[in-house]
Amino acid sequence: MNRAAPEELIIRPPSEAYSALVRVVRGCPWNRCRFCGIYPFFGQAEFSARGAGEVVRDIEILSARFPGAKRAFMGDADPLCVPTAEALQVVRAIRSAWPKLERLTCYARATTLWKKTPDELAALAAAGLTRVHVGLESGDIQTLRFHRKGQNPRVLVEAGRRVREAGIELSFYVLLGLGGRERWRQHVDGTVEVINAVDPEFVRVRRLWLYRGAEGGGGPDCPLWAEIEAGRFEPQTPEGTVLELRRMLAGVEAVNSFFTCDHANNYVRVEGGLMPEREAMLALVDGFLARPEAERRAHYELIGSRL
Repeated sequence: MNRAAPEELIIRPPSEAYSALVRVVRGCPWNRCRFCGIYPFFGQAEFSARGAGEVVRDIEILSARFPGAKRAFMGDADPLCVPTAEALQVVRAIRSAWPKLERLTCYARATTLWKKTPDELAALAAAGLTRVHVGLESGDIQTLRFHRKGQNPRVLVEAGRRVREAGIELSFYVLLGLGGRERWRQHVDGTVEVINAVDPEFVRVRRLWLYRGAEGGGGPDCPLWAEIEAGRFEPQTPEGTVLELRRMLAGVEAVNSFFTCDHANNYVRVEGGLMPEREAMLALVDGFLARPEAERRAHYELIGSRL
């Protein structure tokens, strides 16, 4: 292996586009969600944790290449699943390499955070971890079970509150369309309940992406296709996902989250503070829904489906 080249991540949040990217683990330790399969799709079928020493060497290379980095992101899917002592070693190495770093973030599974003690989360915050990106996906227990997410609303709420109490910012991700046509209301309403109970700093909205392996050069299909073809899941319509977005905005209350549709696959992209800008965001959604049907259909086709 060429040690002059650090390992690269598979994916990162759009908000980390200009961050130094540090690979702590390879792939996803859960890797069972029916709606996902992203890591196998991009050629990382198996999960493995990298040794802290190896990661630290990558940090040294990256800091020499990007000495002025202001942000850093740790990947792949759930780097905090490693023992907390190792995670702390990596966090401290990143902070040492970039002493003027403004933020350090990572993806994290809610169950991983839930298993950490308050002292462990506080130690990660004190070492310099500033934000975690967590896949809420849905607050509806039946939707979560169907998609084999491996978490439930209680874990989402408890983990979210612990993270915030530790002083780490929480960014929740929500997937429009995850309940399909049958459970879309329950999906949205359960999600709203979790958001209202936790009051995360960020709520980031995505739309369910259904892909074929040919799109990735022959990789596996999205696991959900098998359920669709067997008649066990009916995908939500494009307009249905816009209605879900509206129902979500209308349902949240007494939270201070920043709400954003910061991904290209959203049909309607709104963002703003909840609660001060909720009415303005609802007005934008309603304005879109008031357009002629032919115009809306053309817009859906133009956006299409993408990661």
